[in-house]
Amino acid sequence: MVQPYKKISLALLLLIGASAARLPFERPLEKEMRTAGLLAEPLDQQTSEAIGQTSALIALGGLRSLVAAVLNFSKIVPAWSDQDWLSIFNTFEQIHTLQPKTSYYWEAAAGYSADDAYSDYRDRAGLTDAQRRLRRDELFHKGVNYLDKGIHHNPQNLGLRKMKARILSDTYKPEHLDYAAATEVLDQALELDSATSIVKRQHVYLMSRVPERQREALAGVRELYRDPSMRFPSVKSLLFVLQKKFPDDSTLADLDLYRTEAELVRALFNHLQRSNEGLPVDGIEETLQQYLEPMELPYALNPMENKDIKRVTLKISRLLDVAPFQFTANPFTEPGSWPLVVRHFEEYRSQSLPTIRTLFFVLQNLTNVEEAQKVPLKSIFPDDLTAIRDLANFQLDLEHNYPRHGVEEALTQYCAQIALPSHLSPVQTPKLFPLNSEWVNNVRQWQIENSVHQ
Repeated sequence: MVQPYKKISLALLLLIGASAARLPFERPLEKEMRTAGLLAEPLDQQTSEAIGQTSALIALGGLRSLVAAVLNFSKIVPAWSDQDWLSIFNTFEQIHTLQPKTSYYWEAAAGYSADDAYSDYRDRAGLTDAQRRLRRDELFHKGVNYLDKGIHHNPQNLGLRKMKARILSDTYKPEHLDYAAATEVLDQALELDSATSIVKRQHVYLMSRVPERQREALAGVRELYRDPSMRFPSVKSLLFVLQKKFPDDSTLADLDLYRTEAELVRALFNHLQRSNEGLPVDGIEETLQQYLEPMELPYALNPMENKDIKRVTLKISRLLDVAPFQFTANPFTEPGSWPLVVRHFEEYRSQSLPTIRTLFFVLQNLTNVEEAQKVPLKSIFPDDLTAIRDLANFQLDLEHNYPRHGVEEALTQYCAQIALPSHLSPVQTPKLFPLNSEWVNNVRQWQIENSVHQ
């Protein structure tokens, strides 16, 4: 009978022999899989030291992604809560060593550095301005460096390039704005098979911010515009601006580019509000004035006068489509724009535009609706201060000749109701016109101070 230990020895010899026989066949396959990125390189001594003994032992078992994920959730997340940036970046050194082909970890590290830590040092106490600036510069460049390393390990990855372009063109980091460098990043991104139409648009937007590449941007935005599915307001506005700056035989007329004057005003005004993003705005203000003047808009609806209008919405542009308005003294027997007021107010109620709210109030007075059947003032205006602002701007605006029945009386009643002091009351101080958000803030501050003194 063969002894048990002899059986075990024989089995081990057979296994070793089989393994040795398989090596010549497996090595080419293993090399091919590593080249294709399907199999990780074996851990060397330097890598083992970087990630620690325990993690290295687990990683040797082929569980690198598991170790990286555990490090991410067990160390990165708590350190972020404590704003312990040094711990975060040290942990990412381990994670990147384990998973250099995973783009998410490079993007995450760049975000923690160039966004989160960068913002933290904007207001961190105990530092001089010079120290704070130096630290933020370091964090910004560290974030960009993470992305560069990520691109090196993942040359076909689109997301890493998009993030790098975004960081280089971030208007919240004005000291690091570099539109030319950001455009060059997307130059490279467009060469990838995975480049999307969104990236093409972003590339043109960035290129338009670089003066020496604006003619190239004009060609790019024209190519986008040729595709009807790409005719977004931002594409049209950029095409409008660039062809105004570089007119040629291909220049489109304003109302060939935009279907209506209202659409033109909406798109160009909203584009003008983005001038802080570095977008070119050539010719916009002059064009807006040209189209707005014939509309004879009251102050509250004129985006070039009412600075509280930050964006022309569809709600406003629907009214611009039918401007100038005609409001007759007898809404029953004469044609005019009164039905528009009623429809708009019924749709939006107290959230209607200021002029519409006030006109609906006037309409009730003109038609002698019985008090019991009137929509009450508290349902027409969202609150007392908004009512005073809307009524005062309507009453004091000399640029329109709309009916004002009952407006002055209601305005006087509201001002007395909250006991506005003379310097804040539009009844006693008409030169306050136009009343805007600054006036509202001043009244609220007066109310707070008045309540404390009482």
